[in-house]
Amino acid sequence: MSSSVPPDQLALARETVRPNLVKSLMRQNRLAHSFGLRVAFSTEMPLVAKRAGYSAVLMNLEHMAMSMETMKDIAVSCLNVGITPTVVVPTCSQEWISRCLDSGAQAVIVPHVNTVEQAKMCVDASKFPPLGHRSVTMVTAMTQYTTQLSYAAIAEVVNDEVLTMPMIETKEGVENVEAIAAVPGIDALFIGCADLCMELGIPGQYDSELFHSTVAKIAGAAEKASVDGRKVFVGLGGLEPRPDLLEEFAKRHAPFRFAMAGRDLALLLAGMSKQAASMNEISTRLQ
Repeated sequence: MSSSVPPDQLALARETVRPNLVKSLMRQNRLAHSFGLRVAFSTEMPLVAKRAGYSAVLMNLEHMAMSMETMKDIAVSCLNVGITPTVVVPTCSQEWISRCLDSGAQAVIVPHVNTVEQAKMCVDASKFPPLGHRSVTMVTAMTQYTTQLSYAAIAEVVNDEVLTMPMIETKEGVENVEAIAAVPGIDALFIGCADLCMELGIPGQYDSELFHSTVAKIAGAAEKASVDGRKVFVGLGGLEPRPDLLEEFAKRHAPFRFAMAGRDLALLLAGMSKQAASMNEISTRLQ
């Protein structure tokens, strides 16, 4: 769709608005991946994640006690180092989605999206008109606090950079997944693997045929919705211990281009346990 914004304003907006690394990588057919925070809420963590090679830092407000102020500070830190601040909002509500985006998030993952109506609400809260109905808040960290650009220019570019991902994690969501993916403004479908398997009655059975066929159905819905220049992607969470499955799904399903790839607590425990075991072995040999 052609833009009604003057080309010079649009070009300046693209230079000003912070680019979304995850969205850029997915469009390049690469696998973007996030580092999840569970205990380490320091604003230095985005720099550590960037140094380690991650594309995003993920803050899961559905499952952990992080304040909005802390989320904002970490999100701005992500923007400053050039990786994507990603937030799982606590619930499918306009207030949470818009507040997180206004505070610096570039990607929102919305849990328990089961219907077309809920998917449309995600877009309404995350995208400016004409795609959605997000309230106008242009002077943000994502726009580098500019006051020199028109609302129209900022809205068009921000809409393109924001990543809106409803979570498909229930039987109802799977049943409605094609209609959900078809909603304009939905950028990716995010599969909550643990909850989805629980809902399917196969808890933790990630090698089961039912789980694999369900992933295929969701990926197929994303492919079907990818028409007329639009691309709908798929993300996966909960398979961090199974890089073999992540690779298998990425090779088998073209839309799958985003994955959760480790949390601070799990990686810290693994590293600490390995180091402590080495020290204990040395101690034993000294006896």
